[in-house]
Amino acid sequence: MYGLFITVLPVFSFWAAELLKPEWQSGDLSDYIILLLFPEASALFFPLLAYSIICYLLLLIAPTRYSSLSLIRYGIYTGTILALQYSIILLLYLLDTRYSFSFFLLWLFPLYFPKIYQWVVRKWDARRARSGLAILVLIVIVIAIIVNREEFFPLFLAIVALVIAAPFWSFLMAGQAAIWLSKNYETRFTLPRGLGITAWLVAYAAAWRYDILKMYVEYAKLPTAPPDCYIATAAARGHPTFVRSWSVQRADGKSMQVNAQMQILKCAELASIVVVPRLHQYIRELYDATGKPLARMIRNPFLADVAYLLLKPFEWFARAGLKFVFFDIDSISKRLYKN
Repeated sequence: MYGLFITVLPVFSFWAAELLKPEWQSGDLSDYIILLLFPEASALFFPLLAYSIICYLLLLIAPTRYSSLSLIRYGIYTGTILALQYSIILLLYLLDTRYSFSFFLLWLFPLYFPKIYQWVVRKWDARRARSGLAILVLIVIVIAIIVNREEFFPLFLAIVALVIAAPFWSFLMAGQAAIWLSKNYETRFTLPRGLGITAWLVAYAAAWRYDILKMYVEYAKLPTAPPDCYIATAAARGHPTFVRSWSVQRADGKSMQVNAQMQILKCAELASIVVVPRLHQYIRELYDATGKPLARMIRNPFLADVAYLLLKPFEWFARAGLKFVFFDIDSISKRLYKN
């Protein structure tokens, strides 16, 4: 289970970082931090991580055989350093959120939960303790389903929790192995070992330099103004003859593709802000949560064409609703997204 965790969860963590990509140059510290965790920026760290993970797996498979090899032990030691590094980076990112205390408790879960469980077992017997724990987990799952009204929401929460806790829990696992190795197998320091450590430090410094420079490059690519129409904006980047789009210049001097669909949907949003503000707030929050990752997947004109077709029913519904109030809604909508 340790081997599966320390192998699979880092992959999910880097994948999750892609979903948290900033939408624009807001200047927030969290934007810079999450870009440090991007796979593109962390490319030079991947060989170092792979080396440590392989060493850890070999140690789990045959501890007696591989624990005596300094090359394997150094992989465990450096893996502990890398896990601590990503734990600190992720902690700095999470401290910028309102759920930071909850995340901190989640990180420390392996440290305090065994103590609580042992205390409960001392008070009761092990069977009653496990039954009580199972009932507690079931209650939490039921509450999560009732609050969110989605059957798979507890599973989603569990996956999110594992991804968030992955760096620190990996640090605890690697650190446990590193302490055991240093106590039982470390002897005198030799020149080859010193050269190996020096080579790793040079690679580590180069990886950090590349990571920081790539972070600034990725940040510079972000728009300077916040976007507000994720999927519709992405859909307008389809083939111009199909989505009927044209190019306009934004206030920052850059150009963007717009079409009549974007104009109608923006009119509908502006109208809902005035007529049903509370409903608009709920829809907007839902759209912000789902629109960003969906729009990020639309990376070529063909996918944009598909998104344009999928948005057509919403466009027709919005146009029909607006015509009840504004008979000339088409001429009004054409005033939006103009130079």
